[in-house]
Amino acid sequence: MMNLSRMRLLPGVLLKMLPVAFVLTAVVAGLVYWHINGVFKREISSRLERESSFAMNETEVRIAGLVAILHTMARNAFLSDMLIKERTREEGAHAFFNGLSLVPVPGALVGLTDASGRILVSNGRRRTSRDVVLPPGFARDVSHLGLSQEEMTIAVPVIGNGVLHGSVFARFSTDSLVNYLNLSHFNEIIVLTIDRVVIAANFEMAEILKTPAKRFKEIWISRDAASERYPGLGVQVFARREDLFASLKGLDRTLVVSALANLLIVMAGLVLAAILIARPLVRLAGEVRNVRDTEDLSRNVSVGGYREVARVAETFNAMMAHLRSTLVSHEHLARENRHRREVEQSLRDKQAENNAVLETVNDAILVIDKEGKIRSANPASSCILGYSNEELVGSNVSMLMPEPHRSGHARYIDSFLKTGEAKIIGSGRELEACRQNGKTFPIELYVAAITLKGEPHFVGTIRDITERRKVDRMQREFIALVSHELRTPLTSLTGSLRLVTSGSMGEVPEKVARLLRLAQNNALRLIDLVNDIMVVEKLQSGFISLKMEPVDLLDLARTALEDTAQFGEKFGVSFELESDLDNAWTMGDGRRLTQVLVNLLSNAAKFSEPGSLVEVRVEKRNTSYRLAVCDHGIGIPTEAIGEVFSKFVQLDSTDAKNGQGSGLGLSISQAIMELHGSRIEVDSQVGAGSTFYFDLIEFRKTENAVELSSLTGGLLEQSGTSVGGA
Repeated sequence: MMNLSRMRLLPGVLLKMLPVAFVLTAVVAGLVYWHINGVFKREISSRLERESSFAMNETEVRIAGLVAILHTMARNAFLSDMLIKERTREEGAHAFFNGLSLVPVPGALVGLTDASGRILVSNGRRRTSRDVVLPPGFARDVSHLGLSQEEMTIAVPVIGNGVLHGSVFARFSTDSLVNYLNLSHFNEIIVLTIDRVVIAANFEMAEILKTPAKRFKEIWISRDAASERYPGLGVQVFARREDLFASLKGLDRTLVVSALANLLIVMAGLVLAAILIARPLVRLAGEVRNVRDTEDLSRNVSVGGYREVARVAETFNAMMAHLRSTLVSHEHLARENRHRREVEQSLRDKQAENNAVLETVNDAILVIDKEGKIRSANPASSCILGYSNEELVGSNVSMLMPEPHRSGHARYIDSFLKTGEAKIIGSGRELEACRQNGKTFPIELYVAAITLKGEPHFVGTIRDITERRKVDRMQREFIALVSHELRTPLTSLTGSLRLVTSGSMGEVPEKVARLLRLAQNNALRLIDLVNDIMVVEKLQSGFISLKMEPVDLLDLARTALEDTAQFGEKFGVSFELESDLDNAWTMGDGRRLTQVLVNLLSNAAKFSEPGSLVEVRVEKRNTSYRLAVCDHGIGIPTEAIGEVFSKFVQLDSTDAKNGQGSGLGLSISQAIMELHGSRIEVDSQVGAGSTFYFDLIEFRKTENAVELSSLTGGLLEQSGTSVGGA
């Protein structure tokens, strides 16, 4: 059965491969012949083109020699005088030209013409020659060559002081030109033409002229070369085709014999290859048939022989192993599918849960893209803002802001995307928004930056705090009332204690005096506390108005340092101003800014070690100035930095000097800076000290207070007059 299989395989391989081998051999032989014939033809064509170019170049060089002789004559001063002075021409011209001869071309007519080409004098008789036709612009040309089938004329301009006076010319017959060119040393037939009319050749052209026009291309090969320097002058090269292709006569027979020999060799190789390949393939087929008949998937085939056949057997074994693994893992795949469906259902449930939260939450939630357009909004947004969902989606979020912050919102987003510096992103802020009816109302805004599909987006959560503001206002009114009621008796009390302790009422015992001073100090502290509470209440109520005018931060810093110098000496701390600026003009309320700086310096002194230095730095940053107060005290823990600006907060009251104060100073200072369109920021490290700083826009003549506040942002950086949540 194996022999029968082999007999069926071998004829099939041979019947399929032998025609392919025959065709390939014929194609290769044809391609070789076509390539050799093409290369030979290109070489012949290239040789004829080189020979025609060489003949043309030699012709141009010889004519250029004649032009050079005439140029030499044209630069002769005597000839120039002949053209300029008629007397000189009459006296010496004929004597000069009568014996003149152009050596390369004996018998050539040589003479002078005026500027119009009229022959004035020559070495022949004037009447026997035509005038020389000079082309327009001849004075700018190096030379002029006139060609015809009978003669050639060469003219060179004679120029004196930049003026064309005439020309030196030479005229000779085409026979003289042929004798001068001497084309007899070329192997091929070289034909000289003028205006494509044959005037001379280096061999007899009778044979060429006798050739019929229909058979001309079958017998002759020709190439032309035209002169670029002398238009009308050309050279033709003729060669017999039979002579050029004589070396190709035996190429056809040689290629046929080679092709037959190669075909026989290929056929023998194919038969041998078929025999060698058939045996392992038949054996492999038998092994595979046995696996099929026994249905034993664990059985492997083993076939020796060539590497390719062995690879086929290995691939079959690997396929069977994979099939076994697939059958075994079918149940595992089913479990995975069930688990995947459970996970997908869980995700759908989670999404439904999130959608339910968004649908029922009382706060407005907006998703905003980098261009400020609202991409999605929850139902509460329509209730709070008064817009329908269709009106919100696709609109710019700036429509929810009152002026002047609406126009500055786009600049804030661009600044955040370029610099990454955020004013409110990642933290909450109380400000005002605008409803669909145009009315403004207080809100609490939280903005977070997210990335959707590779693009930056923002999620804004808006909470209506109108009711909270009402409660806060009632609280502030109560505090103001209580503070006012406390201030009057405290003032009377401190006045009375001051009279008693001063001795105006008579001497008092030392123990009583010490108790009275203690009572007086505590009463003064209560008055300071009441005053701070009143300031906070005014700030929150918007009753404090700023006197905005150009101020120099350097002058304010010097004033604050003078005001707090004695306070620093009390704690053994010195102050120093560091700046390389001459001035730092900004727009602000000088008295309130000084109050902020004094408060920061006082805090720095209280929390610094005795003998340490507190620096006040003023530096330029792009279009703003930064004022910073740097101490080297105990520092603030990172988790407590957000609390330092809260009311009645003192982070460290263990030390007596640190416990002095109401805990309202930083809260008041932050509120003042927010009215200026800025904020106090903190950088601190425990044990190394703290830096409190704020930025104010540089003042220029073209700026005003509205422009300064608009540069700090829109809805994402509104400061407003209400700072209760600072």
